[in-house]
Amino acid sequence: METKQRVTREDLELKLTAFQDDLKSIASDKSEKIKAVIVAGASVALLLAFWLGRRSGKKRGGIVEIFSGKRRR
Repeated sequence: METKQRVTREDLELKLTAFQDDLKSIASDKSEKIKAVIVAGASVALLLAFWLGRRSGKKRGGIVEIFSGKRRR
């Protein structure tokens, strides 16, 4: 017959702290990757907005000449 060992409070605390440490390390690794992706995405968005704004400015920005109808001599 099998003898059953009692689970002590210390056993539970050790297992739970080990589990918590594992979760913290996984979360910190993921958060660094997420931050890097956000920064890269924001940079791309800014460059795209700048490029599109500059392009539309070139399309609309022509030379406007205003004539009053009187000639200067």
